[in-house]
Amino acid sequence: MKKYLIIFSACLFLLYGCESKSDGMFKKAVRFYVAGNQDSALKTYHAILRADPDYFPALVNRAVIYEKLGDFKNAENDYEHAYKIDPRNPQLLNNMGAFYASHRRPLMGIYYLNQAIDANPDYFEAYVNRAAAYESIDMVREAVEDIETAVILRPQSMAALEIRAVINMKRLYMTEALDDLYLLLSLDPSNAKNYYRRAIAFKQMQRYANAMQDLNSAIFLNPDYVDALYARAQLHFKNVDHNSAYSDVEKIKKISNNYAPAYELAGDIWAIEDPVQAVANYIAARKLDPANARRYNAKIALMRTEEGRKRVITRTFWEN
Repeated sequence: MKKYLIIFSACLFLLYGCESKSDGMFKKAVRFYVAGNQDSALKTYHAILRADPDYFPALVNRAVIYEKLGDFKNAENDYEHAYKIDPRNPQLLNNMGAFYASHRRPLMGIYYLNQAIDANPDYFEAYVNRAAAYESIDMVREAVEDIETAVILRPQSMAALEIRAVINMKRLYMTEALDDLYLLLSLDPSNAKNYYRRAIAFKQMQRYANAMQDLNSAIFLNPDYVDALYARAQLHFKNVDHNSAYSDVEKIKKISNNYAPAYELAGDIWAIEDPVQAVANYIAARKLDPANARRYNAKIALMRTEEGRKRVITRTFWEN
């Protein structure tokens, strides 16, 4: 889920007397970043920190850029350096919490986010980030408490509403999730991901026509949306429209030839008419997804008889 990182602006650190050379360069770096010129911003932060290694806002902002560029080791180094300088700064603590939570260290992320919220009990971004961290380790009750607090702080925040919808879907509160997704799509009708999410909620509630309509919208907005194409293929299969299901599966293979579920569904589609083709697809799925080899092997074995092929079709129909 989306995380909130805070970039320090010049006004936060230039309130004290005369402006130094580093302060002037910092202003310039911020302007570069706001204009979308990350490379120039990064070079300017390098220059500031060569002259003044403990210039706190430059360390934090450089860490954010490093993280966005995928240089996670240097991002962590800058965050840890900044933490030694000002361990109670809420913005830094929020960024560190979001950083660790999004890099498979959710408990460490929660540790820093707890400190951020202790320092600022109304810190919206930290509540959103901590909710996402709790959700990632299935601490759903805590995630719900945090995201509800975030929504109270900013009732029209799309990020908070989006995370609340995802959490409610995870705990199967589909009606509540739909309420948020309807609102989100009214605010941003071009968001393919939220059409997909609403389709999944509709599907869970067996409102298949609504689900199909939202999947069509998601794919119209993003023709390469693999998850939406796969969900639509499943619905076509359930509607016994195997031609349309296979068409979507073939689109997925062209977009991403390592998406194992597409090969498995292709096997299910071919099961009755061409078991040899079905087996070829199950073998491809098994190669891409060895963790589920037992399931693919079972389907391959069932292709030997007509009764077995019918069992595969029936099982897939009800699972979808």
